Amino acid sequence: MLAWHSHEMHREEREFSIVFHVSAEFSEEYAGDDDGFAWYEHFEQVLKPRLAAAVFDAIRNQSEFQATAAPRGRDRERALEIGLVRRFSA
Repeated sequence: MLAWHSHEMHREEREFSIVFHVSAEFSEEYAGDDDGFAWYEHFEQVLKPRLAAAVFDAIRNQSEFQATAAPRGRDRERALEIGLVRRFSA
């Protein structure tokens, strides 16, 4: 049995990105980092895990694709990299 990355298999690749630019807006009276980036901590603890779960749920609903973690050098705190593979047999 050949590994998925064997040189005897033909492989085609494309990249698809979803990028979230997360920010907060404050009134003019705001004096800088008063909240210690609590708004971003909320994103990290609440919304970010939900977004990742929703992505994996969508992938699970398409059984012909197999998902794996696919870190390719981006900061793991700032990017969720997922490898999707659809295999075709001869």
